[in-house]
Amino acid sequence: GFQRNRCQKGCVPIMCSVLTDKELSQQAKDYFAQIRKTDRLIQRLKGTVATLRSGLTSQNYELKPDKVQSSGAKNPLESTMIKILDLERQITARIDELATMRNDTFSMIKNVPDLDQQNILIGRYIQLKEWDDIAAELSFSPKWVLKLHGKALLEFYKGNQEFFEKRLKATCEG
Repeated sequence: GFQRNRCQKGCVPIMCSVLTDKELSQQAKDYFAQIRKTDRLIQRLKGTVATLRSGLTSQNYELKPDKVQSSGAKNPLESTMIKILDLERQITARIDELATMRNDTFSMIKNVPDLDQQNILIGRYIQLKEWDDIAAELSFSPKWVLKLHGKALLEFYKGNQEFFEKRLKATCEG
């Protein structure tokens, strides 16, 4: 299979070996996992905001605008609102980050020559679909989709080898 030397300047000698196809595929999977993890984090942050908002509506707060000071939260309502606003800023930043990651990944997937493999990678890692759904959309058996997925991961690595080498080098250097 396709392999490349793992040893880079700055790497410790134990890192000097040849990457197997399985390791190359894992490099691609690790890259793709960032999208799913970021999406999950956004969902978790949104859930936290929803929980805080529901806590606001379930409590009886008395608003006294003339007593609100800028030196910090003096009451639970103000404190909760500040937390919500901060979380919403974090969510917006993560959504922007996720959009950039998806755009970058989509551009990298275009380097995979086989269109079925591209479709599988887009379905799984950009649209975050389940295997059975991807198989149904492509009119393939789930087993065949998984086989093509394995090939697609290798092609993704090959088509973006320079990116992965830089990434590995950055990991080796600290």
